[in-house]
Amino acid sequence: MNTFFDNFYGVLFKPSETFNHLAEKPPLIQSFIIVVIISILNPVLNSSLNFAENPVFIIFNLLNSAFWGIISWLFFVSFMEILAGVFKKGGKRKILLCLSGFALLPWIFLAPANLLKTGGILFKTIGILLGLVCWLWSTLLTAFAIVKTYEISPARAITLIIIPSLGGILAIYWLFGFFITLIGIVQ
Repeated sequence: MNTFFDNFYGVLFKPSETFNHLAEKPPLIQSFIIVVIISILNPVLNSSLNFAENPVFIIFNLLNSAFWGIISWLFFVSFMEILAGVFKKGGKRKILLCLSGFALLPWIFLAPANLLKTGGILFKTIGILLGLVCWLWSTLLTAFAIVKTYEISPARAITLIIIPSLGGILAIYWLFGFFITLIGIVQ
């Protein structure tokens, strides 16, 4: 399983075996390519459906999408690495970069799902269901990448993902509460 297409097929149909192989010698360039392709997939699809757009705007949109896709990927991995470091499981950034990049592969099937949504009500429903399946598949592969990278149980991986989300919601609630209280004091 040394080639990109072997890794591609393996992640989609044999994720456990392939993630073990990828973790041994992480091909970061392949993960980077996947992240860029997945990031520009939606703008490519939208620009092909809207023929009247300016080509300069299309190129800018593609570069912008690729840039923010890479930044999001790096931020996610860095955040997970910090959380894993708190639990004394950190130091595996390179492996998580690789596995989380490959975990995005199901998003490739989102393009055909979006094309289906341009049809009638039946095709739109099928497109929406396929989109949800792509999202769920990718989410499960990402959780599986965390499990494989840090060698933790699935329950701990879910906790590693949910607790920061709940903390973020709580922080936003406190922030709004702070400003609402401050406005109440000033009035």
